Amino acid sequence: MITTKQLSFGYKKGHPVFSGLDLSLPQGSIVGLLGRNGEGKTTLLKNLYGQLFSKQGEIDVLGFTPRERKVSFLQQVYLLPEEIQVPQITIRRYFDLYAPFYPNYDEAIACELIETFSLGWKMNLGKVSQGQKKKALIAFALSLRVPLVLLDEPTNGLDIPSKGEFRRAVARHLSEEQTVIISTHQVRDLEQLIDRIVILERGTIYCNESIADLSERLYFGPISLDEEAQALYTEPSLGGTVGILPLEGEALSDTFSMELFFNAVVSRGQELLTHLHSASETTK
Repeated sequence: MITTKQLSFGYKKGHPVFSGLDLSLPQGSIVGLLGRNGEGKTTLLKNLYGQLFSKQGEIDVLGFTPRERKVSFLQQVYLLPEEIQVPQITIRRYFDLYAPFYPNYDEAIACELIETFSLGWKMNLGKVSQGQKKKALIAFALSLRVPLVLLDEPTNGLDIPSKGEFRRAVARHLSEEQTVIISTHQVRDLEQLIDRIVILERGTIYCNESIADLSERLYFGPISLDEEAQALYTEPSLGGTVGILPLEGEALSDTFSMELFFNAVVSRGQELLTHLHSASETTK
């Protein structure tokens, strides 16, 4: 589905964003792309889309090399950027102009989502709020039915009800064959939606794990004083100490916290990843 090998990229000024980056993602997953500011999340999405060109390495997306920008590739992938620039035309006109480039576009889904997001076809994109623009483009992205959807900070600018509507729209209209990669800092907004986590740290893929696998190996939640010595990571909270513990035997965690896991990887990544690797080898 998506594979990068020894991918390197840097802008003309400054240090390389990433170097020797290897990534493999399966079809039919909702991927949360996490990382601190400046780690290259947007840059990676643009490389996968063919909007930026890597200096070295290989990228395979849906069997295509993105930088070649073939029409047959562009018909199967859509990138929604964080900062939206749209012409001063109605939502209806926008859909009529751009939807024909995508052969799987579904007008019924578009109509449903325009209503769900409390928009109107006659609204002028040049005269509505940034949040309304984003909702219109989210509706467009999901109605295209492309195999790969790339979303860069999609919940930024959305109010609380709209964030819930976004999660429900993705869950309702995404097919098993489609893959969505969501770059985000808003981990709590998307925690119940994402089924795989990719973390960029120090120019490399620090973690590429499914939520199901993590839930089989780790406990997330309140940590007692007696458990702190065994904890892989802890942090204070208003309700006391919370953290991550290794799970033993046939136990299964239903308390996964994407925020806790991200904080743990960033602060104590090597120790946590060593445990995950050991646990994975044990179950083989």
